Amino acid sequence: MLERIVITTPLRRETTLGRSTSSVTVIDRKNIERSAAPDLPSLLKSYTGVSIVSYGGQGASANLYLRGMSASQTLLLVNGVRASSVTTGTASLGNIPLDSIERIEIAKGAHSAQYGSDAMGGVVNIITKQGGPCADGRNSCGSVTAGISHPWGGTLSGTMRGQSESGIDYSLGGSLIGTRGYDFTLPTAYGHEPDDDGFLLGSLNLSMSKQFDWGRIYGNALIARSRGQYDASYPLADEVDTTSFTGKLGTGIRHSQDWSSTVELSSSVDRSRNFRDGVAGSDRFNSSRHGLFASTAKTFDTGTVSHVLTGGADIYREQVDSTVDFDVTARTLTAVFSQYSLSYEALTVDSGIRYDHNGQFGGATTYNLGASYEILPYLTLRSSYATGFRAPSFNELYYPNYSNPDLKPEKSRSYEVGLNWQATTDTSLDLAFYQTWLTDAIASNPPTYLPFNVAKARITGFEAALAHHFGTEWNGKVTLDVREPLNQDNGKYIPYRDRLKATAEVTYSPTEQLDLTARVLYGAARYANAANTVKLPDYVTLDFTALYALDPVSQVKFAVENLFDADYSTVTDYRAPGRTFNLSFTRTF
Repeated sequence: MLERIVITTPLRRETTLGRSTSSVTVIDRKNIERSAAPDLPSLLKSYTGVSIVSYGGQGASANLYLRGMSASQTLLLVNGVRASSVTTGTASLGNIPLDSIERIEIAKGAHSAQYGSDAMGGVVNIITKQGGPCADGRNSCGSVTAGISHPWGGTLSGTMRGQSESGIDYSLGGSLIGTRGYDFTLPTAYGHEPDDDGFLLGSLNLSMSKQFDWGRIYGNALIARSRGQYDASYPLADEVDTTSFTGKLGTGIRHSQDWSSTVELSSSVDRSRNFRDGVAGSDRFNSSRHGLFASTAKTFDTGTVSHVLTGGADIYREQVDSTVDFDVTARTLTAVFSQYSLSYEALTVDSGIRYDHNGQFGGATTYNLGASYEILPYLTLRSSYATGFRAPSFNELYYPNYSNPDLKPEKSRSYEVGLNWQATTDTSLDLAFYQTWLTDAIASNPPTYLPFNVAKARITGFEAALAHHFGTEWNGKVTLDVREPLNQDNGKYIPYRDRLKATAEVTYSPTEQLDLTARVLYGAARYANAANTVKLPDYVTLDFTALYALDPVSQVKFAVENLFDADYSTVTDYRAPGRTFNLSFTRTF
């Protein structure tokens, strides 16, 4: 019997992965533990559809692209809550520690009909560790992990989970991460400072819920504070303190067996202070987003056809408080949406429509239509079509001397055709072909760098993932990511977009105590400017991880990222991490 995997991200309600009408990748806790990655950007970069553009190593600014769309066109959620900054439109990836994550769901393709602005390339939902009874049946359990790394640094984390006598499921965790880092920039970089760029992060994550006869009450939060160093030509600052918070309180009401509703209050905060030791003054950018989400879903059958009808509303208030004088410091966004799904034997159909209203530019209507059909047992064909949009950020609209208050929202339309084949219990294959058209894209040019709506783009791509279990000891997986990201205004490739990426992974478990994983990643050459006259060379990296259980409650992990110390960059003049060692010890109780 194949495992039934339940996902929540694509439709904002529980569905099964096998019958999804769009491409979804799930990264579970086991995948995270087997990875050599020390942080979230390093973990995500090897998955199909995902590109990471990083301005250095751990703690450096990093951008997450999905299917060739920019970081601001990719929606990042933490437990379903928007985590992006109101000013920049992007999230602080380095402030989400791996030790706090239970699983990650990556829904690729436009999902604005479900989530509104920003979900043009897709949605990445980070789900933190949840509470409940332990795997062995105990009401409480936990773990502590301590580790060291080179370049010199260390980690300390702990987590507890369980269920109280009154039936409250809970999880509480925290982590402290520090590294001396390395010199992120080359001497040719503008503002280069020949010193190591270190990073320090502290975080807490909390989850609580209680089940009742009528439904469920739940809440969760992730708060992180970090200090990072960087190179800058600006004489005032070369360090940044960043505080990130995402949290929500919600209730799920079960009116009957076939009718349920959800109400959630959410909040996200992103605060940064840029400064330089010994220099008076600092730049402060504080942004917040507070929202209310409500939906209701009704399930009913007509003969052999099952239907799900969902409707709801989404409203949130965004605010900016900064040492920079923005012309406008707050805005309210409201939306109403409806979704309809049906299942008939081997056929599944999903559809949705959403209207978003923003007082700055008016309204935007987006929709999607998708279907999946099980042609043969465990051989499923899927296809979908969707539109998307992105509201301009506060920086693009109101940052003094570098903004344009007349900007219109970016718009997209995309389609996908995919195939999932579970050939045997040991072999699976997933294929997807997609194409996206982007209009009214926001661009800027020197010397003024004032943003404007003119750009048009077409992104065509193909993804493939093949996995196989070679008996009880060996597992293997290969992936291929091919993409053509074209600027239709000039016929050139969009800079810093992956055009070809491939991975191969092998896991060997000779005993119950030992687990060995090796992963090779190939990244093809990418253009680094709009004129396509500068190209970043291709590269190959090898990661290795060894997990060894000393006894039933103790485990040692040894990991090497970029084993052969490949010298490469994802941004001109910024060094990607070289050979990195991590050694950790985990004790469960």
